[in-house]
Amino acid sequence: MTFLFIRSTEPSLFSVGTLGPKGAELSSVALRSHAILGEVMSVRRKVKKLDGICVVAGPGSFTAVRTGVLIANLIARLDRIPLYGIAAAQAQDLDGLYRDLAAGAVPTSGYVAPTYTSEPNITLKTT
Repeated sequence: MTFLFIRSTEPSLFSVGTLGPKGAELSSVALRSHAILGEVMSVRRKVKKLDGICVVAGPGSFTAVRTGVLIANLIARLDRIPLYGIAAAQAQDLDGLYRDLAAGAVPTSGYVAPTYTSEPNITLKTT
């Protein structure tokens, strides 16, 4: 079994790759919204069959987590594959996470909602 893994909880770092029986194969890139989707699709093209998408839903910064979760929700829906939302603490042991995913011990979700470390600060200053 092979799972696409997305972690975007850090404000400046994005990790994407696969979790499989031979371990995790991840790459990390600077978190720039215009580059993230390309990186995910690059990994996606290399894998013949995905058994699901695992995304770290947070907690993390507003923009970072929202971007990763949005991409995971979108690809899972388009490819009609299972979606798994996990907390950042669960992503500390990727081998254990893979075992849990492969054993069916992680529940699937139709939609993963992001969890933020604080409220977004997206207001405009007025003069």
